Amino acid sequence: MRLLFVLVFFLSAVFSPATAAEGRAFIHMKTGLKHDDAPICVAYNMIWAALREGLEVDVLVDADAINTFRKGRFSGKDDIEGYNIPQNLREEMARQFSLPVEETPKTYGGFMNLLHEAGAKFHINKAFLVVAGIAENPDEDMGGIADYAKQIFRPVSLSEMINLRRGADVSYTF
Repeated sequence: MRLLFVLVFFLSAVFSPATAAEGRAFIHMKTGLKHDDAPICVAYNMIWAALREGLEVDVLVDADAINTFRKGRFSGKDDIEGYNIPQNLREEMARQFSLPVEETPKTYGGFMNLLHEAGAKFHINKAFLVVAGIAENPDEDMGGIADYAKQIFRPVSLSEMINLRRGADVSYTF
């Protein structure tokens, strides 16, 4: 059922009329993977679609979504790095983006790296890192966030979060 939701939402968003081929998109990820995998999966799809439409993309990882990138106590990995993308979704993305399926990511960790390399800017709520006990001083060390995510995320203040949203032409919350 969740996969169906992801596919339907992704298809409707990709085939909706675009407001402009240029501009900024703000993607607010706040739902953690353990609570519901559909929103975070759809967020990745929307980020890729926005980048392919020529939009600049700012992604804010906030609230419970931060826990998705928290290192596991014993594994050293986070919950999403090795999370497989369903083959039928990979095939649908390949079809919609006119790509060979081999050029679509196999895991969400690989997807995040692809999005980052394509220009998406990932930000993380500094205050929530502190409140959740993940990092005492996020400007110096993001503590328990997975190592690959530390390389991608930029901790931001509450004021910076407001300005990211304020500067967007379109926004989506997941």
